[in-house]
Amino acid sequence: MVVAYYLPESLRVCLGGHPLFIFNTCPRDCYDTCAIVTRVRNGKLHSTEPNKKHPFTGDLLCPKGRNISQYVYSRQRILYPLRRTGEKGASKFEEITWNDALKEIAENIREISLRHGPESILQFDYAGTMGLVQRYFPTRFFNVIGASRVSHTICSRAGEKALEIVYGSTLGMLPDEIEKCRLIVLWGMNPAWSSAHTFEMLKRAKKCGTKIYIIDPVKSATTELGTHLQIKPTTDAALALGIINHLIENRLCNEVFLDQNTTGFDRLVGAASKYDMTKICKTTGLKTREVEDFIGDFVSLRPNCIMIGYGMQRHRNGGEMVRAISILPALIGENRGFYYSTDLGDFDMDYLEGASLRTRMRVMHNMVDIGRTLQSNKIKMMFVYNSNPLATLPNQRLLRDGFMKKDIFTVVHDLFMTDTADHADIVLPATSFFEHFDIHTSYLHNYLSINEKAIEPIGEARSNSDVFRSLAKIMNLQTKELFEEDEKVARMLLSKSKSVEGKFEDLTKKGFLRMKVPNRSVYSTPTRKIELFSAAAEAEGLGGLPVHAEVRRTQPFILLSPVHKFLVRSQYHLRWPDIRPVVYISEKDALEENIESGSMITLKNEFDEWSVTCETSDSVLPGVLVTYSVLWPKLCGGKNVNFVTTDFVQKYGQNSAFNSTFVKII
Repeated sequence: MVVAYYLPESLRVCLGGHPLFIFNTCPRDCYDTCAIVTRVRNGKLHSTEPNKKHPFTGDLLCPKGRNISQYVYSRQRILYPLRRTGEKGASKFEEITWNDALKEIAENIREISLRHGPESILQFDYAGTMGLVQRYFPTRFFNVIGASRVSHTICSRAGEKALEIVYGSTLGMLPDEIEKCRLIVLWGMNPAWSSAHTFEMLKRAKKCGTKIYIIDPVKSATTELGTHLQIKPTTDAALALGIINHLIENRLCNEVFLDQNTTGFDRLVGAASKYDMTKICKTTGLKTREVEDFIGDFVSLRPNCIMIGYGMQRHRNGGEMVRAISILPALIGENRGFYYSTDLGDFDMDYLEGASLRTRMRVMHNMVDIGRTLQSNKIKMMFVYNSNPLATLPNQRLLRDGFMKKDIFTVVHDLFMTDTADHADIVLPATSFFEHFDIHTSYLHNYLSINEKAIEPIGEARSNSDVFRSLAKIMNLQTKELFEEDEKVARMLLSKSKSVEGKFEDLTKKGFLRMKVPNRSVYSTPTRKIELFSAAAEAEGLGGLPVHAEVRRTQPFILLSPVHKFLVRSQYHLRWPDIRPVVYISEKDALEENIESGSMITLKNEFDEWSVTCETSDSVLPGVLVTYSVLWPKLCGGKNVNFVTTDFVQKYGQNSAFNSTFVKII
């Protein structure tokens, strides 16, 4: 008999001291951050299910989180440290001991630091695991040795920067508040694929009478929930400014709220005045009636929320679009009536990353155009963990040229032989989240959750934190902060926090704790108000007001690349090998290009060319192509979409502009 996991804590551990169930948390870069209950038998994973007491996870795990044991026990797991024996990229390695691997890495760190300076060693990390300890603790080691680091600019920084300009932070509405709204606007967001719990929440809201609009250039499973406004890509700021103009001209703004809480309204009036209904419809491709109906519902159906997606802000003008959209709720008196990224928590990140351990200014290199950095000869060693850049980053041809350089010593820490691992000098086996400890926050809901170690590491796998503790030891580094244990770090973070409602012991009993929401009527802007006009942004070169910055086409087609519904960036492709690259094209364009559905086409631009299967679809507008991003190139004949994806760096947050990629069909 399997004992239910909702037993009291006093009965949770029995049968020789072994826990009947273990609390885990899905660590993927996903909105939902699911709380999981795991059962182990004879030292192996037996079952996983949602922690039904968790207010957001409830009784649902998404397809990415179900049957996860197949991923953990895959025969393709890396079990031992490996040393390259063939050419870089050839995936020819020999097994070595951890001691030999660590010694070789340590020797390279010492030699390269002496010859080229410690800043020539690059900490290459990202969000392969989102746990606070496993993601951030390793930075202590790199701070001690004086290494450089990649900036995490590939995903959401443009939108974050835009919201910080207007509101001082990204904090908006929470899921339980959104579900009670009478109107929900999904602007560039497809939760049917990206957030299973949000999608279920939306279905519940609709059943209760909530009206839903989806503003998106692509028809998707989410658009079936409500009214779809199929906007032309890159034109969202024009639509937002047109709505602003309409609200002002028709005296639909909440003047009391604006007077009390905002600054710069008079300047906004002038900036929006040029966007009349004729102009915005011509620019966006929407019909006048569609826009007018949306405005009418936005003003009358209250409370409401605009959920702003990440894909939209990965355009050349992405920051401008988010900035313009975020102003809309303030105009009608809906304080922070948006969602983008909750980002709760007051954790001491300087302590967690060991900021005080740095003895020199840290050099940062933009992740988006790291290929150009590698060509500059500034980098002589890379330590890659929590990341698979040879699948996820743009301008792959240039990037791979950098990874192929013989004078760059590369270490990769991963569970599987990714494209990036194939190009390493040393490969180290990593743990899955069932094999180490951590704590997690979410960028959607307001709950902290625990990830307990459920099983012993497979083979000789080691966690991120264990790798760098081991490396610090073999290098005879004496800094005590490098050797703190995971649970001690987590306890310290919670003890310092004023936002977590409970102590570490409470977290181990329930598996999760609620986090307090800051006062959303406080704005951390220079004026301490919602800044419709921002003097600080103007001084920074971003402009005092949001604008519609036209993105000019350099080729006939704009290529959009959302993530497949079964993947989280490049993760899990090995688990779903049947997912193949495909490009979707409108019937009209297929006819004009003389393309038959199911045939192979070649896309080309200034970065490279890519041959891929093409299928016609009524979900795509003329002039637009859509494909899946970040499939493993090695599983797709050697290339994925990122061989033609732009490495343009936009001015807002130095963010990526993946979706402003232009190609022709040859």
